[in-house]
Amino acid sequence: MSVERQKSLLVDNWQSGKTITECNLRMLNTGDFSDVTFLVGSERQVVGAHRYVLVSRCCVFHAMFCGSLGAEKGEITIPDIAPNVFREFLRYLYTDVAHITSKTVIGLLYTSRKYYSDELFSLCQTFLETSLSEDNACDILEQCHVYGELDQEQKALKLLVEGGQRVTKSPGFVDLCSQCLGNFLKSETLKLKEGDIFEAALSWTKARCKKEGVVDSPENRRKLLGDMRYEIRFTSMPLEYLVNVVGPSGVLTDTERIRMVEKIVTSNIDIFPFKDEQRKTVEESNNCRYVHRLDQYDDYIQTAPGTHAISFTVSKNIDLRGCQLYGSYDDKIYTLSVRLYNQKKKLVAEPLQKAKKKLQGRGKITDILFPASVPLLPGSVYTLCLDMNGTYSFWGSGGKLSVTVDEVTFTFSDSEKSTAGTSKNGGQLPALIFK
Repeated sequence: MSVERQKSLLVDNWQSGKTITECNLRMLNTGDFSDVTFLVGSERQVVGAHRYVLVSRCCVFHAMFCGSLGAEKGEITIPDIAPNVFREFLRYLYTDVAHITSKTVIGLLYTSRKYYSDELFSLCQTFLETSLSEDNACDILEQCHVYGELDQEQKALKLLVEGGQRVTKSPGFVDLCSQCLGNFLKSETLKLKEGDIFEAALSWTKARCKKEGVVDSPENRRKLLGDMRYEIRFTSMPLEYLVNVVGPSGVLTDTERIRMVEKIVTSNIDIFPFKDEQRKTVEESNNCRYVHRLDQYDDYIQTAPGTHAISFTVSKNIDLRGCQLYGSYDDKIYTLSVRLYNQKKKLVAEPLQKAKKKLQGRGKITDILFPASVPLLPGSVYTLCLDMNGTYSFWGSGGKLSVTVDEVTFTFSDSEKSTAGTSKNGGQLPALIFK
């Protein structure tokens, strides 16, 4: 049809050039000729639709509108499904296309089961199998809790417990409900330092204060945490951290803080109802990967104790689990401190602080695993600094500028000196360990 012919018509020919799917979607979005009204969610939001499409696509709606017991009349209330999820479900019925995200997948899973949409159910299952990760575990866990999806909730909670800082620093963590946060804090096997657990809980209270429109005060922090405070193992923290970080936060009252300090110093103080037992050590799985950047070591070159460093970038999100180090001629004990800086020279993490570690001798390398993983993001330059005190140790050579392991590329600094001012291609750090 010519442009002139279209213009001469006295109607809006919006259907021109569109597929039946595009036309259906427009009818849904505009609500033109909708003949059924749903009141959705706890706030009873109004959502319009078309009986013909619903009946042709869903057996439950067919029974509802065409059943022998009589057609459903009037407004239909659906209190157990969030409005955004129900609208996405309707979009799927109208277009056969599902836009599934970590924030809607559990709601759509629940809805597809309720309305016997097997194809949508399979799409949701596939999304969970392929996309559940540390970055979205909190979003999915919260949905599981709302919709009562217990099987998926256990999977998400397991990932929440094992995910370390990548989970606690994900945007969804501060949106957890009190019950989900409580389940997290009650776990006996978190891959985090107790200080990191405390800071995660503190970030949650700050976000919750803002959400509820109340002042972020010590009193409100304690009120929001309630009995969840008792699950934080304050006596597992270094005394200096307890005094300088926990104290000013106001999560503990002055009396409680003094009891914690006395417990650490004298060990015979009762701190009930606070938990005193340390969390169990989580055994690392065997799926760690190694970035071998040094080809060999030189028997005739040894490095004195001091600071060693490498600067690098990563191509994908990873968890840095540790590094490998050279030892001396014989097995020796070294005192190690490890720090990680970003490209602005800001301290990102300090996995080890004056830790005593035995390094293998005779040219062998030793795995040094951090107590908790350090999440790294692509696009940022990181510098790993190692302070090593002890006897002389071997020195690597033949450093590579780029190493790819399982589709993750590590690019090392091409400058003569790293951010910390030490040599980047030779050195004490033959490999990084990541997950």
